[in-house]
Amino acid sequence: MSHKSEKRRVGGLLLGLQGLAAAVLGWGLCAAAQAAPPTIGAIVPKSWPSAAQGEEIHKGMLLALKTSSIQPVPTLLVQDSGCDYRRAEAAAKQLVEAKVDLVLGGWCVLGGVPALLKTAGIPLVSANAERFPLEDPVLQLGRVGPRVGESVAATLRRETGLRVSASSSCWMDFEPVASEKFDAVLCPTVAIDRARWTQVEGLYTAAFRTPFTMAAARGYAAMEVGLGYLRKLRSGAKPAAALAEARAIQTLLGPVPAPDAPTPAAAMQLLLTAKLPRLAPKESAQLNAMLKAKSCACKPGCNEGEAKWRELPFVLASCTDGRPVAAVGNSPL
Repeated sequence: MSHKSEKRRVGGLLLGLQGLAAAVLGWGLCAAAQAAPPTIGAIVPKSWPSAAQGEEIHKGMLLALKTSSIQPVPTLLVQDSGCDYRRAEAAAKQLVEAKVDLVLGGWCVLGGVPALLKTAGIPLVSANAERFPLEDPVLQLGRVGPRVGESVAATLRRETGLRVSASSSCWMDFEPVASEKFDAVLCPTVAIDRARWTQVEGLYTAAFRTPFTMAAARGYAAMEVGLGYLRKLRSGAKPAAALAEARAIQTLLGPVPAPDAPTPAAAMQLLLTAKLPRLAPKESAQLNAMLKAKSCACKPGCNEGEAKWRELPFVLASCTDGRPVAAVGNSPL
């Protein structure tokens, strides 16, 4: 073999090895990229109004994350909103810069967060008690339709003359407490999967040595939805299909409501103060009709004046269809 032929053979061999090395390196980079864990961002009111509840939300998310079957386990990045929309928006911008795959938020404020994330193409799981007229890519856990709470409160104020609020702290922390500033307060209720609550409660108390609370449950449920979305993406579904599948998830706090789902009949509860003000005869009659209608759920014997109250999606704090209200506050029982 001539010197030139040998040189060409060695050169071709080197080129072949270089191509093989590049292919192996490319395959390795691709495999590494596929194996890289997704990142979940969370905007949580950790510093205010309740650092304890913020920590419980965080722990609830961690429990759902660590007990999930999704592999590799996603990374969780938590930002503090302090229940301030400006801080929430700043947190959202930081999560966008971090290139997270989705964001869990809305326990306290939303502000411009949905718009920021939509522009970046990042889905949002909102844990607000009230749904908002938000478009994809948003998944909402709220059972109360847009502005329904305030609409019901306005009707109660107008018809009964009571000072009724639908914007107290119970919409944020799900702790129904009457305020001295009002005669009555409308608060959201939750729909707990009782069997799963017992199961998750055991895991939570074993892991963190603290009681399982509604705040922790809300963090857990939001993470369930987020992980469901990521799992569908991993199976090859497109983002729109993954969002649709995530809406079918049954969480610890019940199913994810459809964006246009009507507000359930028992989505809110009305808490009355122990001492109501003196009312005009007409207003007093309306209040009595409301109390009777909500107490008997307008069974045979309710008149038309009482029947109109049945259409409003709230129950008295002590009964629904004659039974105690379940799944309110920290107790699912």
